[in-house]
Amino acid sequence: MKAFDRIIGYSSIKKELMQISDILKNREAYEKLGVFAPRGLMLYGKPGLGKSLMADAVIEASERKVFCCRKDSPNGDFVKKIKATFDEAVKTAPSIVYLDDMDKFADGDERHPDKEEYVTIQSCIDETKDKQVFVLATVNNIRCLPPSLYRAGRFDRKIAIKPPYGEDAVKIISYYLESKQFVDKIDPVVIARIMVGRSCAELETVINEAGLYAGYERAESITMDHFLKACMHTVYNAYDDEDDDYDDDYEDDLYVGDNITKEADGYSHGLADNASSKFEIAYHEAGHAVISEVLCPGSVTIISLNGINQSKGGFVSFYDGDTPSLHLMKSSIVRSLGGIVAVERKYGTTDIGCENDLEKAFDSARSLITGIGISGIHLTQSLFGGTQPLRQEIETATSIEVERCLRKAREILTLNWEFVEKLAIALMERKLLSAIDVDKIKKECKIVPVAI
Repeated sequence: MKAFDRIIGYSSIKKELMQISDILKNREAYEKLGVFAPRGLMLYGKPGLGKSLMADAVIEASERKVFCCRKDSPNGDFVKKIKATFDEAVKTAPSIVYLDDMDKFADGDERHPDKEEYVTIQSCIDETKDKQVFVLATVNNIRCLPPSLYRAGRFDRKIAIKPPYGEDAVKIISYYLESKQFVDKIDPVVIARIMVGRSCAELETVINEAGLYAGYERAESITMDHFLKACMHTVYNAYDDEDDDYDDDYEDDLYVGDNITKEADGYSHGLADNASSKFEIAYHEAGHAVISEVLCPGSVTIISLNGINQSKGGFVSFYDGDTPSLHLMKSSIVRSLGGIVAVERKYGTTDIGCENDLEKAFDSARSLITGIGISGIHLTQSLFGGTQPLRQEIETATSIEVERCLRKAREILTLNWEFVEKLAIALMERKLLSAIDVDKIKKECKIVPVAI
């Protein structure tokens, strides 16, 4: 179906949408089997993921007349419009009622989903049963809707549209790169890891922004440096210090992305206002990065001497893949302590910007102990309300685990100090390193693997 050629990636979703379109277009073939078409389809997920594009493809391939309904009038008038839209669809059935951004139809939220608009839609769907009216809806936040609206019998098909990962992300990025004058050897896989968890709209915007930077410089082509600059500005809202001095800003261990959907995890660090602060930040971030590369090769995507969200300081962004594992969970604790250890080893002083690093290490260790019982299955009972002695035992076990990880961090950095030094120096010189830069530096060093 040519209508679906515009959808890049999302092969399994595209296959299901093509099936639905075929059912709507060739319903007689299904009716012979004694089955009926689904009453409705809901595409839900964050903005910018292509839900409208997918809905348009279903409409085009089905060859049915469509009646589109978007919120464009006050509440009372809009309720009348909803009813009128369904009435028109019945008159020209078989047809489609397209409810675009349905969660915006009312002023309700997750706590108050039962608004008049949604009740009206429910009623209209029920009234058009057996009248060959298919209801297609796009939704950003399904929690704003009453469950009774999207139950089976009203929306029989519900498809979650998530940010592109893995091969899907690479395909989408490759498509956006085709029309741009990028230099050779720009690897879509590297860009996909840097932009992990980002929407299709964000991917397109950042790649286009890279071209705008290149155009402003009157460059012949777009480079990876242009892409990184666009990424830092658009995605991370990064602070560009230029010749600025660093002040007291302790934005350490700032979380980047959504760990549930495996977006890029990261650490951000700020230090005191003095001439050596940038050097300390460089070694701090290099410490995080080296431990991550030793324990999870290829996991570092960006290292920056400048902070995100307009904070001063540096940060490291990581890609841990799409599947969580015990090794990754333990590795995250060790690498969160890498900045502390690197500054301690280089300067012989305590890292004064490590508070949030420590907090993250303790929180992660505590989650392993109470969640999956790495220090004894009995400690998971705290999930159901433990006694005071049990809670004390959990805190003791947490401290022991963090101490163990701290020793492991020291071991890794001691055995791979050349890698730390070269990364820190490169970061001081360039302020921003990509996964490609990290890999080049890594190849120049003797890497000593360490088991955790």
